[in-house]
This record gives sequence, structure tokens and C-alpha cells, in this order.
Amino acid sequence: MNKKNWVRLSLGLLLLTALVLPWQTKHILCSSVSDYWEISIYASTVLIILSILTLIPSGLIRLSQFKEMPRLWLYSVLVILIAGATSAFFSPYPLLSFYVLSLLVLSLVFFVFIQALPSSWKRGLALVFIVSLSLQALIGFYQFTTQLSFASSILGIASHSAADLGTAVIETADWRWLRAYGASSHPNAFGGLMAVGAIASLIFYIRSKQLNARIFFAFLYVLFLPAVLVSFSRAAIMALLVGLAAVIYENRKALRSSWKMTVTIVCLGIITTTAVLTLYFPLFAARSDMSNRLEQMSIADRGELNQRGLDNFLDYPILGTGLGASTIADSRRMPGLEAWHFQPAHNYWLLAAAEGGIFFVFGLSALWAFAYQKSRQRRLVSIFVVMFMLTLFDHWVLSLPLGSAWTFFLFALIW
Repeated sequence: MNKKNWVRLSLGLLLLTALVLPWQTKHILCSSVSDYWEISIYASTVLIILSILTLIPSGLIRLSQFKEMPRLWLYSVLVILIAGATSAFFSPYPLLSFYVLSLLVLSLVFFVFIQALPSSWKRGLALVFIVSLSLQALIGFYQFTTQLSFASSILGIASHSAADLGTAVIETADWRWLRAYGASSHPNAFGGLMAVGAIASLIFYIRSKQLNARIFFAFLYVLFLPAVLVSFSRAAIMALLVGLAAVIYENRKALRSSWKMTVTIVCLGIITTTAVLTLYFPLFAARSDMSNRLEQMSIADRGELNQRGLDNFLDYPILGTGLGASTIADSRRMPGLEAWHFQPAHNYWLLAAAEGGIFFVFGLSALWAFAYQKSRQRRLVSIFVVMFMLTLFDHWVLSLPLGSAWTFFLFALIW
């Protein structure tokens, strides 16, 4: 096969990867009583591997690309690998820890290859990723408005019912309302992805020159905004607000020079948000009522889970419990409880420290610092701050098997 055909194949696989990446289609290899202890092969990871293998003979990427990365970045990755592998050897479930580490390594390799692609390819991948997220937004709307949820092994969607204990709901005096899951494992993850989609579509809208493109991205913006709201994820809503402020600041010159663009953004945001809040005001009131039974339980659970994470870090400050194994360590410390009692600490950095140890979290921090530096150069800090805000109040960015792939794929696009 000549290089031109390899290039076409690489582009096709990369676009397919960007399309499939937000979905959790998987084949379970080792099932478990807890999703956090499960080992699976994901369709997106297979596509990532195929994309990497085809990029090399295409001539677009060279293996020497790793040598061209900043030296401190490479040292940080080395620290992550050594710390992660060491913790896995002492993990209560070594196979799970090495599985989580392998997904992280694959995400980092994919990052190196994607960040080196031409800017036009990156824009194409970002566009496909956003369109894929918009399909999830539609599924989330369907789940919330109909209060019905369907299962699909092909799409990686599990069925949810508001009547089932353990399902994420909003509880009022008269009813239990199912929060939107989309194709994610939890509404918080769904809301976070929707916040990323909203900010990314807004950036495309502001920087597009053609009217048709602006109309399309305005439509996506209006689609993602209510999707964040019906997830009822406080972290996602907070991340969205901070991201919006960052978008406005970064593009203040363009917005000042085009009052039509500014008015459009403000009006679309106000009309869409007001419509959703008005239609479902009792639900938002219940979610914001800290005296509500479910909200008090949620706050208490978060505090307890974060305390468990801190205890794990204090018990194993150097090695950690092993990647992906903090909940297993908790279950051994508190025998007799059902598996659903054990969840990761609701903070990305605390969870990383608890599972990988102090050196592991330092290495991750360095990679995030590089991503922030690049996002400032590209005027894409808004995407970075959305992801960073999500790490402060949730764990799925690290605990979900595809969390690292999503994170470093986005970092590669803003590199």
C-alpha cells in the first residue's frame, strides 16, 4: 500500500475513533460485582490502537516524535509509569491495576500522535467528537423527558429506572425523577461531557467565518446547554459557567467587534436556560435544597468517600493502593458491606494520590500544567478549565476506563 492510501486509512480510522470515543461500547473480559472492578475491551481503545499502527506507515507521524516532546513532559510520563507499575505490584488486585495503567499508557501514546497532526486534522477530529457528543445529548433529553431508559450493548448504554435504588434521581414530595445519563455510566459524567461540548461548540461558533457554520454551531450550543442542566450535575454546571467566562474573556476582541455575535450568544443562553428552568423549576429547587433528604445523603456520602480516599493516601503515601484499587482496599477495610457501598473519592487529585501515591499525582500534575500552558498559547483555556473544574468535584475523569482517553485526547487537540 502506498503512502497516500495509508494516509486515507489513517484519517478514516482517526475520524471513526473520534466518533466512537465518547461511547462506552465494550466486551467484558472479567466481570465483577462492582463496575469499578471490571476489566473490559472497549471499541474505542481498539480503534486507538489501529489508528496508531496506521499513522506510522502513513509518514504523518514518526517514532522520533516522542523525542521531540518537552524533556520535562517525558520525565513526568516516566515518573507516572514507574509509580503506576510499582503500585500495581502491591495492589490487592494487580491485574486490574495493570489494566488501568495500560489504558493510561495508551492514552498518552495516542496524545503524542494526535498533538503532532496537522491543525486541519485536529479541527476535523474535534468536530466529529462534538457531533458524537450531540447524539448523546439527544439520548439524554429522551431519557429525561420521557423518564424512560433503554439498554444497548452496541452503544454501551445501560438501562436505568427511577424506581430502582442506587439510580441517580431528583426526589420531590410527589415523585422520583430520573436524571439524564446519556450513554454515560452516571449523570455527572454525562453532564461533564455536555459541558465540554457546549464550550467547544461556542468556540467554533465564534471563530467560524461562514454563516452556515455559525448557524450549525449555534444549534449545537443550544443543544448542549440544556443537556448540562438535565444532568443536574452541580460540578458540570459550575464547570460550564467557568468555561463560559473563559470563552468570553479569551475572545473579547472578536465579541467587541461583532455585537451581533455577542447578542446571539447571550440571547441563546438566556432563552434556553430560562425555558428549561421554568419547565422543571420544582426539580431544580429540590436539587438546590440542601435540606432535601437525597441532597443531605449526597453531601454526607461525598464527605465519607473523600475521607476514605485521604485515609488510603495516608496509609500508602508512596505506593498508593494500586490504580483502580482504592475501592477494593476500602472493601477489605470494611468487610460485610455490599459492593455498591464502595466508590472512589470524589476528587481526581485525591483519588490519583490514593491509588498511585505522591509521585504518581505529581507526574499527572506536570502533564496538566503543560496542557494549561498550551491552552493559553492557543487561546483555548476555556476547554482546560472545564476539565480542571470537573476534577475538583468528581472522580470519573480518572476512575472511568475511558476517562484518561477523553482527557488526553482533548489535551492533544489544544496542544
